[in-house]
Amino acid sequence: MNLAWAPGMRLLSDAGPAAWVEEALAPSSTRFTVAGMVPPVFAAYARVLPPTYAPENDGRHRWSEIATARGVPLTADTRFDDLVAGSNRWGRPSDGGLDARETAVLAKTLSAFTTTPDQAFFCLWDGLGLDETQALWDRPTRVRAPHRDYHLLAGPVAAAPVLPEPLDFRCANLWWPADRAWLVATEIDGYLTYVGGSEAAITALIEHPDLDAVRVLASTRLDPSYG
Repeated sequence: MNLAWAPGMRLLSDAGPAAWVEEALAPSSTRFTVAGMVPPVFAAYARVLPPTYAPENDGRHRWSEIATARGVPLTADTRFDDLVAGSNRWGRPSDGGLDARETAVLAKTLSAFTTTPDQAFFCLWDGLGLDETQALWDRPTRVRAPHRDYHLLAGPVAAAPVLPEPLDFRCANLWWPADRAWLVATEIDGYLTYVGGSEAAITALIEHPDLDAVRVLASTRLDPSYG
């Protein structure tokens, strides 16, 4: 089967490496909080804020740019619809994905905070309807997380921005290194990307000039600004 996975990626026939994620995400009480997306086992958490796209002027805008223009702060509780206050000036983020630029920054930065940068795992939602995932529809192996089933792949952390090719906003829904030092989660509904990791790793993301990221807690409510 010749599927367009990123270089260095391979499809796994054993979902065992994701068992800890399945177990940690099981409680239904956490569904609408960060802990419903990222296992609540980490020292610190951050939300990565995706860029917006304005079709009429082909613009790409960061949340920090919008916040500055509107004179409002970015906090753990900032919701996109509140940030733009009904304006269409800035467009909207890509629903259910994270821009490849931000994903590349995440991969490069987080690689410094794992002992296994060449060995990581990637969950890709089985309902994307892509050629890559449709070809695997009858395949029984799945990661069974609450409300979502995923195909599991393995490869280097550096492959995250091109999994699978080639759409700029397509990304793995869950990915983490083999040593479980951190985990990145992007929900397929909404503008939701969260990271759990060490205090040092999360601080590095928040301070990175090419990312908009805010510190959150495992108990922080998710942003429902999509539809």
